Amino acid sequence: MLSTSLVNALKEIFGEEDVLHGTRVLEVYSTDASPFYGKALAVVRPESEKEISKFLKLAEKHGIAVVPRGSGSGTAGGAVPENAVVVDMKKMDRIEVFPEDMIVFAQAGAIISDIKRELEKHDLFLPPEPGSVRIATIGGFVANNGSGKRGLKYGTIRNYVVGMNVVLPDGKVVRIPGNTHRVPGMSCQVFVGSEGTLGIIAGVYLRVLPAPSSRKTYLIEFDDAGEMVSHLTGILRHLPDSVEYIDERCASLLDFSEAHYLAVEVFGENKALEDHLTDLNCEMLEGDEERRFWERRETLGAEIARKGTRIYAGEDFAVPFSRIGEFISSVREAEREFDAEVYIYGHLDTSNLHPAIVSESPEESLRLAERLYKLAIKLGATVGEHGVAKRWEFLKGREIVRRLKYCLDPAGIMNPGKFGV
Repeated sequence: MLSTSLVNALKEIFGEEDVLHGTRVLEVYSTDASPFYGKALAVVRPESEKEISKFLKLAEKHGIAVVPRGSGSGTAGGAVPENAVVVDMKKMDRIEVFPEDMIVFAQAGAIISDIKRELEKHDLFLPPEPGSVRIATIGGFVANNGSGKRGLKYGTIRNYVVGMNVVLPDGKVVRIPGNTHRVPGMSCQVFVGSEGTLGIIAGVYLRVLPAPSSRKTYLIEFDDAGEMVSHLTGILRHLPDSVEYIDERCASLLDFSEAHYLAVEVFGENKALEDHLTDLNCEMLEGDEERRFWERRETLGAEIARKGTRIYAGEDFAVPFSRIGEFISSVREAEREFDAEVYIYGHLDTSNLHPAIVSESPEESLRLAERLYKLAIKLGATVGEHGVAKRWEFLKGREIVRRLKYCLDPAGIMNPGKFGV
């Protein structure tokens, strides 16, 4: 518990209304979309880098643990505080587009869909797109090195970060502006994927691309997962813009036939790919029909949750391409041992699968999730895009992370308990 004097010091920095303390709302901030739960000592809502800087100086002086938070949509416990003050970044949501340079600056609390909407006004495009595009903040997306759709052809959000404003644990504000598409050095890249353990990302500069001249989606139906996997390599060799997968259960929720589907996104012209897809007897969606399909796809998570209690655990794996079929069949085998259902979907252009577990028993779901974690490690998979945080058994090169953490945060105040360091 924070002392009265520390609470008053926080109020001097942020103002009375932007310090939450001693109320039940702290319970909301004590967890995120993961099954993990911690304890928030207080919540602060900054409106500027100056406020963050003052706060971190205070936190380091008094040894107060700090956890940055966007929308709390992470599923690996990255925003779960362990007796820490939570920094809610959502008030810092300014977006500025520099169309001639094809650069956008966004403060950390800006919602990704809002950024995309501003870019559309200038016929510009930011390719990475998580399923949570309407709620996730850009700060959280960058902190987790998220990707979502379009990873094979366009890469993750890391490939678009060209500058950053970050506040270090000692309160120093570092501004690394980015107004070009080619940036030497690694300074701001250190914080991409750092999950709030090295400092607080206040804003990011992103390079963006011209919006595609046209777009269409090919919907391909398969009788079983094995047939789908057998055709996937041929599709990927033609470099599609994205490939999304839904299993037969997900398809039923979206009012399709109970079958396995690939949705292949094509921007502009890709004749070789389109000829290949036509041979697979697919359905082509364009215009409003295509837009409605993707809007419906965005609701899949909510539709799955309607089937029962959904625990966001054991559901984010980047699987080797060669083992996709084995992974899906192994998930089905494991499912039969538990009182739970698994709905499988994902981004197959990066072999990122989401087995969503649904059961009326949270305990049963968590037991199955642990089985899936072990299965993933056995098959050489990693955590896909939702962060490592408390699932640090998937973290590679932990000694490097440990040394970097010590250099930038020797007092250990930034998001302690994450990455196993």
